[in-house]
Amino acid sequence: MILCPFSPRVFVLPSEGSIAEACLSAEHEDSISAGLPSLSTGLPSDGDEVPPAATLTAHFLYHLVAKMDLKMEIFSLGDLSKTIGKILTDMSSLYDVGRRKRTLGLLLIDRTLDLLTPCCHGDSLIDRIFSALPRKERTSSSTSIKSSQAQLKPGPSGLERASLEVQIPIGEILTKEDPEIDYSGLSNSIEAFLSGWDSFNSAPEMVDFINLSKKASDERIFPSELLQGSLVSTESFRGTPYLEAILDRRTKDGAILVKKWLQETLRQENMTINVKTRPGFPSKLELKTMIKALAKKPLSLIKNRGIIQLATAALFALDESCSARWDAFISAEKILSVNAGDTSQSLAAQISDLINKSAFAESDGKKSGKKEQSQGLLSFQDALLLTVTGYILAGENFPTSGSGGPFSWQEEHFLKEAILDAILENPVVARLKFLHGLTPELEAKLNKTKSDATKETSIDQLDIDDFDDDQWGKWGDEDEENDDKEQEYDDMQLKLELRDRVDNLFKYLHKLSTLKSKNMPLREESNLTGDPYTNKGLLYKLLTKILGKFDVPGLEYHSSTVGRLFKSGFGRFGLGQANPSLADQNVILVFVVGGINGVEVQEAHEALSESGRPDIGLILGGTTFLTPDDMLHLLLGQSSYI
Repeated sequence: MILCPFSPRVFVLPSEGSIAEACLSAEHEDSISAGLPSLSTGLPSDGDEVPPAATLTAHFLYHLVAKMDLKMEIFSLGDLSKTIGKILTDMSSLYDVGRRKRTLGLLLIDRTLDLLTPCCHGDSLIDRIFSALPRKERTSSSTSIKSSQAQLKPGPSGLERASLEVQIPIGEILTKEDPEIDYSGLSNSIEAFLSGWDSFNSAPEMVDFINLSKKASDERIFPSELLQGSLVSTESFRGTPYLEAILDRRTKDGAILVKKWLQETLRQENMTINVKTRPGFPSKLELKTMIKALAKKPLSLIKNRGIIQLATAALFALDESCSARWDAFISAEKILSVNAGDTSQSLAAQISDLINKSAFAESDGKKSGKKEQSQGLLSFQDALLLTVTGYILAGENFPTSGSGGPFSWQEEHFLKEAILDAILENPVVARLKFLHGLTPELEAKLNKTKSDATKETSIDQLDIDDFDDDQWGKWGDEDEENDDKEQEYDDMQLKLELRDRVDNLFKYLHKLSTLKSKNMPLREESNLTGDPYTNKGLLYKLLTKILGKFDVPGLEYHSSTVGRLFKSGFGRFGLGQANPSLADQNVILVFVVGGINGVEVQEAHEALSESGRPDIGLILGGTTFLTPDDMLHLLLGQSSYI
C-alpha cells in the first residue's frame, strides 16, 4: 500500500488498485523497504549496482505523476533518495521535454535521516489503530522478489514485514449471541444475489465470497469471515472518505469525530439508542451501542459499513488493554526526552531502570502463572525499543560522550549488564536477530535453574537426622560433581556468547545514534527556535524551511537534460538558468523512502497551515505505513542489519 495524504483532502491507494496495481504491486512492497541503505555504510549498496527497490520506487512515482498529467522538478535528501532522483531524472528527460504541463515539486527523503519519529508513540488515532489491530497474513510469495532481494548488499536475505491490510474484527462486537441481531436473512440474501455468478469465471475474491455465503447458509448464521473489515480494501470504498478525514487527527479529536459521524448516520437512518450520550470524548459503551444499532438491520450494515468499520477499529484502539500500553510508552518516552536534556548519566540510568522494570514485570508474571502482563507494564522487547529511542536521543544531545557511542564506558557497562540480566532471567521468545540461535539454550538454562531451586527446596524439607550413616550422603557425589562441572562450563560458554551478542547490539546502537549527525544543520536553526519546533520531526522542519524559502543543507536538485545543457553549454554565453525553488511549485509531493506514520501527516498539515500558503497542494507519501512495533522488527528483528 502506498499512502498519500493530500491537503486539503487525503487519498489512499490500496496495493491492489488502479495506479498502484499498474505501477507497483503489493508484492514489491517488501523489496522497497529492503532497499533501505545499510546502517554500516550509509550508502544504497556496497557495489555500483542500483538497488532494484530504487528502480521500482522511481517507476511508481513517475507513473503516479503521469496520471496527474504533471511533470516533475525533483529534489532529494539522503543517499538512497538521490539514487531514486537520478533514475527519475533520466526517465523524465526522455519523455517530458517540450511538453507544456504543470509542474510538480517532488521531494524525496530517506527515512534513515529521522528514525526517532516512527519509533515514538505519538498522539495519533490512526497510529493507535494500526498498532492495535491484527494484520492480514501474507499467503503468497514471489520467487522474483527473493532473487531481487538476494542482490541487495549488505542486508538480510529477505524482509518479513506485516501486511498493511488491517483486519477489523467486527464480528467480536456483532456476535451471534446478541438476541437483537439476526443475520440469517442477510446471509440468504447474499447467497441469492451471488447465485447468478459463475464461480468458474469470477475473480478469486468473488469465489471465496460465494463459498462463504454457502457456508453461512449451511450454518444458518452469519459467519465471522463476513464480519471482517479492512481500513483499505476495494469492497469498502465507502469508508475511504472517513479514513481520509481522520489521518491527520489526534487521538481525542479523531475519537470525537468518529462519534459525530455515528450520531449523524443514526439520524439519517432514523434510529435511536437507549444509552445517553455525553458531549466530548466517547466512552466504550457509547461507541459499541451505536455500532450495534447501525448493524442491527442487514441493509444498514451493508450501507454504512465504512463508518462501522472505522468506529470498530477506533473502539479496539481505545480499549484499555491497548491504550494502557500506548500511554505507558508515551510516559517513558517523555521521561527519556527530559533526561536527554540533562546529563548522559541520568539518561543511562533511566534506560537501565526501564530494562530492569520490564524484566521484573515479566518474571513476576510468569511466577504468578499469568500469560498476559499487567496493564500499563512494558515488556523486555518494549524496553529494547525504548533503548533505541534513548540512544538516538543521546546521539543528538551527547555526541562526544564516549569513544564509540554517546555514553561513557561506565554508563554503557551498566546498560549491558541490565540487558544481560534481563535476557538470562527472561529468555526472549520473539525473533530478535542478535539472539538468533541462543534462545533454546537460554530457555534450557532457565528451566534447569528453576528445577535446581525446586530440588533444593525439597531437600531442605527432609530431616537429615534420619540418616545415621554418613556414607549414604556421599553416594553418587562424584558423578554429580562431574555433571556440575560440565554444566558450569556450558553456562560459562553461554554467557560469553551472550556477551558477544550484546556487544554487537551496542555497536549497532552506536550507529543508530550517529545517524542524526547527517542531519545536524537542520537542528542549528537561527530563525526558528522554541520547544514546539525542536520537538517536531524532520518532515515538519523541512516543510517549514522549504515553504519559508530558506536554504536546506544537503538538499539536491536534479536537473533535467535541458537544464544540464544550459549549465554546461549555453551557460558560458550568459544563458544559464537558476535552479527552481521547491516553494514556487503549486503542488508538492513529499515521498519518504522507508515509510511514514500518522504523526508525520499531522505535522505536515501543521507546517502547511502555519506557512500561510493555502495555494499549495501538498501530497505526502511513503513506501509503507510504520508503527513503533514495525520499527522494532525492522531495527532489531530478522530484517535488521545487526
